[in-house]
Amino acid sequence: MNGHEFEEICRFDDDLAFLSEVARRLEPLAARPCLAPEEAGAIRRAVEALRKLPEPAPEIDVQIEVAHRMGSEEFSESYSYAIKLDPRRIEISSSGSQYDPAVGTDSFILESLTRFADGRTEQRGNRDTWLERLAYALGRDHTLNVTDESGGKSTGKG
Repeated sequence: MNGHEFEEICRFDDDLAFLSEVARRLEPLAARPCLAPEEAGAIRRAVEALRKLPEPAPEIDVQIEVAHRMGSEEFSESYSYAIKLDPRRIEISSSGSQYDPAVGTDSFILESLTRFADGRTEQRGNRDTWLERLAYALGRDHTLNVTDESGGKSTGKG
């Protein structure tokens, strides 16, 4: 085994550990009483798919987004943490925007990890920071949006 192959295996192991932690943090969302049964089911399927990795889950097409806002009318910020699973990839991302009436809105990407079905990965930012940001959002007043295209349905919850 050459160094490059070893690096790929280590990176994959890191992906699995990170994605398992994402599943652990998402799991409690499915138990929220305000969720429709379809939303809770989509979250449970996403968590199960993440836990079964590297086994593929070709039947899943789910996106879970946690978003929160803070600030006032003079200056506000909003942040979004998304997990997208479909037959081609798993994508974990965070983005934000800031609004100041004097200058308008500025949007930005924070972190992203995309793991493709063929094993390739693309990463921007720090995974641990993404997990910390998600934990922060879950501890605040936030919205949860669940989109499940697996069975042709789309749901959302504010």
